[in-house]
Amino acid sequence: MPVKQHVDIDGRSVALTNLDKVLYPGAQFTKAHVIDYYIRVASCLLPHFKQRPVTLKRFPDGVRGKAFYEKDAPRYTPDWVHTVLVPRQAGGTPIRYICIDDLPTLVWCANIASLELHPFLHRATQLQTPTSVVFDLDPGDGATLVTCAEVAFYLKTFLESMNLQCFPKVSGSKGLQIYIPLNTPVDYTRTRSFAQSVAQSLEIEHPRLIVSEMAKALRRGKVFIDWSQNSDFKTTVGVYSLRAKSDEPLVSAPVTWPELEGMQKRGDPNILRFGPDAVLKRVGETGDLFAPLLELKQRLPKAIPEPERKASPTKDAKASAARSTRVKDPIAVDLNSLPKAKAKFIEPMLLLRTNALPEGNEWLYEVKLDGYRALAIKSGGKLRLRSRNDNDFGAKYPSIVQALANQPNETVLDGEIVALDEQGKPSFNLLQNYGSSKAPLLYYVFDVLVLDGRNVMGQPLETRRALLEQHVLSKLADPVRYSPGLEARLPDLIKSARAQGLEGLVAKRRNSLYEAGQRSGAWQKMRINQGQELVIGGYTLGGPTFDALIFGYYDGPRLMYVGRTRNGFTPRVRQELMKRFQSLKTDKCPFANLPETKNGRWGQGLTAAKMKDCRWLKPELVGQFEFTEWTPDDHLRHSRFVALREDKKPRDVQREQ
Repeated sequence: MPVKQHVDIDGRSVALTNLDKVLYPGAQFTKAHVIDYYIRVASCLLPHFKQRPVTLKRFPDGVRGKAFYEKDAPRYTPDWVHTVLVPRQAGGTPIRYICIDDLPTLVWCANIASLELHPFLHRATQLQTPTSVVFDLDPGDGATLVTCAEVAFYLKTFLESMNLQCFPKVSGSKGLQIYIPLNTPVDYTRTRSFAQSVAQSLEIEHPRLIVSEMAKALRRGKVFIDWSQNSDFKTTVGVYSLRAKSDEPLVSAPVTWPELEGMQKRGDPNILRFGPDAVLKRVGETGDLFAPLLELKQRLPKAIPEPERKASPTKDAKASAARSTRVKDPIAVDLNSLPKAKAKFIEPMLLLRTNALPEGNEWLYEVKLDGYRALAIKSGGKLRLRSRNDNDFGAKYPSIVQALANQPNETVLDGEIVALDEQGKPSFNLLQNYGSSKAPLLYYVFDVLVLDGRNVMGQPLETRRALLEQHVLSKLADPVRYSPGLEARLPDLIKSARAQGLEGLVAKRRNSLYEAGQRSGAWQKMRINQGQELVIGGYTLGGPTFDALIFGYYDGPRLMYVGRTRNGFTPRVRQELMKRFQSLKTDKCPFANLPETKNGRWGQGLTAAKMKDCRWLKPELVGQFEFTEWTPDDHLRHSRFVALREDKKPRDVQREQ
């Protein structure tokens, strides 16, 4: 049974339990310590929480145990705790939020292991009136609190141009939060729109440092300015709240701009990491640095300044970018200083599909090669050629294995196997039929993962390419070639690729590390000419084999029908496909959106009547298809089968455009 004791706090009887339970193992910080901290910091904390609904983040078994957010006040909440009913966005029973208005309520919340306290920007009496605007500066991989400080100063300067004061606090985790006190009539529609516009303007001014979009894949080496916190349903960790991000207690604490500047100059994020004792000492010396948030009245401007598009970063920004991404000299690398490694299969790094490649000097561009991804692995004096799914390619492409035999031992290369058409362009159709055609076969090398027994995946891409040029290129022989970077403006590259009928382009961050099996966004791909992989889920009857293939893509767990085609098949291909279909036949339609109610404007609709002529397959085959465009009802126009993709997993097939 929990050990319980009752204490009198400001005339309220508060039950305390299991005070010796360790909640932060790294510091042996117990529940008693948590309660003691919140009592001692209450004079500064409570004014910022009073009459505000709050979401509690509870850790009943400490920071190493399971945590949960609690919005509805627990059924055992004392009747003296102030609660407020807030309508749910989706309707139904309102949420009964707790308001931490006084010390007894704060201690009661701490006793139920509410380590983190997340208040709203509004008060309970005015649910649509935020008293502040907040920007959450979240560093992506390769960026730190130091990088966030640089962004904070850009933000401060931008806001000061509109006569707005702002105040920083460390999040107690990796980032910073910048608050603009308002305390004037305004609604969330206005503050959210303002915050979004500011974030987007700063991204335009500093594109190499700032991103305003939510996708994590875009954040590498940058700082995400999260403007979406300015919504009536969003909460932000409160000032002076503990955080539960590590084994040791840290606090989301206000800091001064001179402190941020000092930390930035020294390049040490730990300078502004505060534990409970440090925060209590600070408030004893300086008082509440966030006090202006309570009373300072400011109004948002009707318009924000037009952003400047930077042609290149400033000298200081370059220095900061170098710090935030730890970019190394791409040439001066001593292999003997790198970790030892054996050559073995490593899951290839993946590319993020995009409709618009990023621009800038930090990106390296390559031709998107339409072939089979393959790793060349030399270990123990033997060369193996493996697919991205770790299947053997050596027996099928012996000329490539032979040409790679002279590579250093204990080496892993990454590249693409392609077949070239008469115009010298990669043709997946020809590659699929390699052996029956005389098309030239090539293996383009574009990366090195292990070199001469040393792991180089932790080096920036430019360094790895330099190592390829120094240690591998001289040993390459036909049909193995190096995949060069394209030195030109992105619009010109797109124009040229389209004119040549190439499939697309690839953009890779020059400082990107090799992230095995990951699709982080540091590498991105864009199709120039229409086409993509799709999952074959059936066929229609006709002739000795079939009339048309039925195909689609995965949207989450659901396979979605997008079209059928009778184009692109030779008699031999039809016969080979029918052989593959025999073991995949099923009575169940695999498509979640069939039957359709209408035939559709372009005739690709598959109604219940038409489905009588369909035969279904287990969705295990992936094909490459070309087409002219997507229709408004999510079908393909003028589609054509190119070839099967043996190297693609069906569940990875999603809509690309």
